[in-house]
Amino acid sequence: DDLPAMFRPLQALENRAPDTHYVNVIATYPAFRRQGVATCLLAEAERQAAGRGLSLIVADRNLPARRAYAAFGFVDAAAERIVEQGGWRSQSRDWVLMLKPPA
Repeated sequence: DDLPAMFRPLQALENRAPDTHYVNVIATYPAFRRQGVATCLLAEAERQAAGRGLSLIVADRNLPARRAYAAFGFVDAAAERIVEQGGWRSQSRDWVLMLKPPA
């Protein structure tokens, strides 16, 4: 109940994938994009998952990231409306939970 409203949709999505290895943040500098960096980071997360599936949350309009995750084997599993709060605004409408089954 104490969780700020803007984080509740993220927590709700994370709660839908309790037995997965959750990738909290992944990012690459623009100069290093499309060079396989994200794929290497995801492969390391998969190695650390030790046989469990992977999960992550991405904004619905972050199409480059969503394409990269799909190419790695992630699929859309659920979505929650983004809550804008405290001056923070997003061009996206929803947060999307993506899952990748165990390798």
